[in-house]
Amino acid sequence: MPEQTSSQRWSRVALPLVLLGIYSTLAVARTITNTLRDANLLRVSVGVVFALVTLALVIGVARSPGLRRPRVLISAAVVALAYALVIWPMDSPEEKLHFVEYGVVGVLAFFASPLQWPELRRFFAAALFTGAAGWLDEGIQALLPSRYYDLRDVGFNALAGVMALSALALVRFLSRR
Repeated sequence: MPEQTSSQRWSRVALPLVLLGIYSTLAVARTITNTLRDANLLRVSVGVVFALVTLALVIGVARSPGLRRPRVLISAAVVALAYALVIWPMDSPEEKLHFVEYGVVGVLAFFASPLQWPELRRFFAAALFTGAAGWLDEGIQALLPSRYYDLRDVGFNALAGVMALSALALVRFLSRR
């Protein structure tokens, strides 16, 4: 059995913690979003979350010499445009957050997967895991009196994971060339 990398060890700790954070806040999330909406701060708060994610990605690219190549940066711009085309038209700010939550879950699931698996299998397994985790999210919501099950949200969760994994696959491919 190959030795674990530090990113795999870190991901195997972070992934359950992220999922625990998502699932444990389901009962209070609606109260928080309603409070922010009533104060006219929900859209700003979601914008700040996306700005922080963007900043973290920019810092990650800046710190990785292999990612500072023109073709990688152009591809990153195309990925950002794809995200904007999917997320911008969404009416609900809460639904936009699925793309942060389950994008992170998808990437962590990839890095936590067994290193001896072929990379394509790791991506596929991470996508399936993310879809299942998002479906469980909605299943938990079905049990909560203040929430409801929404099959559309299951789709958003899965799409978020697939988009993040696709972006990761593109960056990994381009950084190796």
